[in-house]
Amino acid sequence: MLHLQQQSFATRLAAGILLFLLSSTVWADKVTISVEGITDEPRDNVLASLTLHQERERELSVARIRRLHEQAVSEITTALQPFGYYRARVESSLEHDENGWIARYRIEPGRPIPVKTVDVQIDGDGRTDPEFEIIIDNFPLQLNEPLNQRDYDDTKHELQTVAAERGYFDMRFTRSEMRIDLADYHADIYLHIDTGGRYRFGEINVEQQILNPELLQRYIRIQPGDYYSAEALLELQQALLSSEYFSDVEMNADPLLAKDHSIPVTVHLTARRPDKYTFGLGYGTDTDARVQAGWERRYLNADGHHVRADVHNSGIERSITTGYFIPIRNPRTDQLGFTAGYSENTTRTADTEIRQLAVNRTNARGHVLETLSLTYHNEKFEIGDETGASTLLMPGINWTYFWGDERVFTRRGARATLDLRGASSHFVSDISLLQSRLGAKIIRPVGDSSRFIVRGDVGHTRLAATHELPASLRFFSGGDVSVRGYAYNSRGPTDDNGNVVGGRNLLVGSVEYEQHITGKWAAAVFYDVGNAVNNFSDPLDKGAGIGVRWRSPIGQIRVDVASAISEPDKPLRLHIYLGPDL
Repeated sequence: MLHLQQQSFATRLAAGILLFLLSSTVWADKVTISVEGITDEPRDNVLASLTLHQERERELSVARIRRLHEQAVSEITTALQPFGYYRARVESSLEHDENGWIARYRIEPGRPIPVKTVDVQIDGDGRTDPEFEIIIDNFPLQLNEPLNQRDYDDTKHELQTVAAERGYFDMRFTRSEMRIDLADYHADIYLHIDTGGRYRFGEINVEQQILNPELLQRYIRIQPGDYYSAEALLELQQALLSSEYFSDVEMNADPLLAKDHSIPVTVHLTARRPDKYTFGLGYGTDTDARVQAGWERRYLNADGHHVRADVHNSGIERSITTGYFIPIRNPRTDQLGFTAGYSENTTRTADTEIRQLAVNRTNARGHVLETLSLTYHNEKFEIGDETGASTLLMPGINWTYFWGDERVFTRRGARATLDLRGASSHFVSDISLLQSRLGAKIIRPVGDSSRFIVRGDVGHTRLAATHELPASLRFFSGGDVSVRGYAYNSRGPTDDNGNVVGGRNLLVGSVEYEQHITGKWAAAVFYDVGNAVNNFSDPLDKGAGIGVRWRSPIGQIRVDVASAISEPDKPLRLHIYLGPDL
């Protein structure tokens, strides 16, 4: 009898163990997680901390689902503490139905713990540094405001970053403490910093073999004894790379090599290949297909002189231009150039053959690029029933201003250009004239996915008679970047036979609204108005239409359908243009 009882107990025990093992290895359906009561960053952090949420897409055993659900409450309360919630309550449930397992967590975060004490102090040379003052003045944790531990950690990281960028390499936290008093339910913040002394730039050694040291020194704005700045080193690196002389710029300013808080700087420069070749293709309804090829010798000598030659060919223009350029004063922006060019242009309004020789000096004045020029201009032209030839010696000045986040695709920016030139019949030129032209374009964002674009162009020429003006110096309107709905250079004053011969004045304006659709695609509506006129009181043409945009690496491809609404039958015209925004 005892033997039978022992056998029965052993059987039940084995069956129980087997049942437990089987239940532990039963694979369950995937788990759905529901979190209610919190939003935004706290909710994101809770989900990131929930092990059950991280493994919800895996095949889990029933036993593991239950274990992870049991530890979820602890994970949730811990995940809420960085946001000041130290009295959170969590109601949890785990259910199973025909759709699988559902884990629900309803959270009452409670009142966030307030900050009672904020004690932030800075000692050392950084005490009066404006960059540190900005961080302290904008310290995100304020008295009686809820505690957010991430703000505290982010501020510490920001202080360390500023210290490294501005040469406080001995900076340390003498006290970094965040006390949590759960009994009185408040937090105390203590952040004491000793920046130590600020390091300076020491001897600057540049290793290169192609430029005169005197020229190279004009690229370098940092000097021994200046306070260390990572931004200044990066700016120098970008300037040297942009010079076209160097393909690689290695900067070494190691604080471990400093002596008496003075860091030696070594700049190693690798020369670019001396020859640069370019080739490009394009298309526009104004120009038809166009091709461009160029060659540049980046450096001819140790003084940084360089030469360039460009050839253009399109449906309306064939040209060749050569130039010899010398860096002067500030070689980043200033140069003296000597150019020569020949071009033939054929449009529906004029045929021209132009020869030019020019000398120009370009230099930067703040945000404005200024170019002074003297151009010898010889032109033969046919326009309407007129045939003529002209020789001009034109001094000129051009100011160009650009501001924006980027030129290729601009969310917010502007460009303005003012060009003045003239000639006198008392010195070399056939006629006397004074011509001015002002162009501007402004781009502003509208919300997160739209842009508003405004552009304008105004030109004026003073001379005795319009027919004396060479065709290339006359104003015309119509085309992809003028008044859309009209053919390129097809609008302007006409002769007695109705041929468009161009005018002495120009007035063009445009407004455009662009809406992003998806990916790199956008749609636009626009309204253009303007004309080339001899008197500003003359009537203006109007055009309006719609377009699509596709953002390419080199600029937007714009396809517009515009109506010439000033014409009786309001004809439609297709315009295609590729290029940067500014």
